[in-house]
Amino acid sequence: MDTAFQEKLTGLGISDVQIAKLVEEGVNLESDMAFLTSAQIKEVTGCGMVTAAKVAAAFAPAPPLVTVAGNGETDPDAEIPDGVKPSPAQVNNFASSLGMDPSMLSMFMVAGMAGNTGMGGMDLSSMISVPAIVAGYNPKVRNMFLMVMDQVENRLGVPIIVINGDGSINRDLTIEYIMGLEEGRDSAEDNIYYDDSSTPYELVSVGVDAQSIYPADPLESTKALAKNGMGVGRVNWSGVADEVKQVVFFAVRSGEIDPKNESHTSWLRDHLTKSSRYLVMHGMAPKAIAKFNEAKRTGELPTLLVTLSRAPRAPRFMPNRRRVVPKNLSGLGTTTEEDGR
Repeated sequence: MDTAFQEKLTGLGISDVQIAKLVEEGVNLESDMAFLTSAQIKEVTGCGMVTAAKVAAAFAPAPPLVTVAGNGETDPDAEIPDGVKPSPAQVNNFASSLGMDPSMLSMFMVAGMAGNTGMGGMDLSSMISVPAIVAGYNPKVRNMFLMVMDQVENRLGVPIIVINGDGSINRDLTIEYIMGLEEGRDSAEDNIYYDDSSTPYELVSVGVDAQSIYPADPLESTKALAKNGMGVGRVNWSGVADEVKQVVFFAVRSGEIDPKNESHTSWLRDHLTKSSRYLVMHGMAPKAIAKFNEAKRTGELPTLLVTLSRAPRAPRFMPNRRRVVPKNLSGLGTTTEEDGR
């Protein structure tokens, strides 16, 4: 076993004694590790479950690319448009990358066992190891891994992605948390998960990209503004100063501005420009300006930033219908001999 291979194993948490045990089993090259599962690595070395999963994922073979006529090369990380089922090539590559039988997985799809997500009628999360799913999961890309992770979360019923302070995914703790839930352990209280050193980590839902933040609508701060700056009530916030947005945010909470009031949103559309400053609101929202000044002194001004989710949409059970008001309401709610009610 060469030095580079040993250093890579050591960096993954495998000790010299455990490396010697692998050598005894015939492991001499990095390519030899591709034949071992995480369970086999754990059995041979005696390392922890998470460490074994990390080692197996690190030496997993790269998925083969399948060429589809007219579409070029596809891979399991390819973006899947919202509402579109994965192509057979994407399913084949996804299955191959995880060591599954592509023909079997394709057979289920062709047989119509899938729903709106292309596999909603079949829970793939029960067929794939948790470390493999977590290793391929990327909240920025709506691909097969994200769709399977969404199945895992729906099955467990709680947010399952553990994130670091900078918003990045802590994959080791995510694996640890999911496997604990599957063993029957209680979910984390208040979506805060503690590691073995009692360090708190936030839990977010599948599809939430905690590293990508977007400007929030001051009138409805849980929603992001459109790319062109348009928000609730057709108010365009593009180029408007942050201090103005923050005063409007406080005005909504003080009741001085009602986002559903057309006269209020009309006033905002007419008076807010790129050159406006927060005192433009002094006549309409004096309480909000006082709250803004206080928050500015104490360093508690709102950031007005939000994160967005890319989780698969829930299936629509009924189509949209127009509301119809009957012209003749006579007879409604009465009992007749014919219907027996």
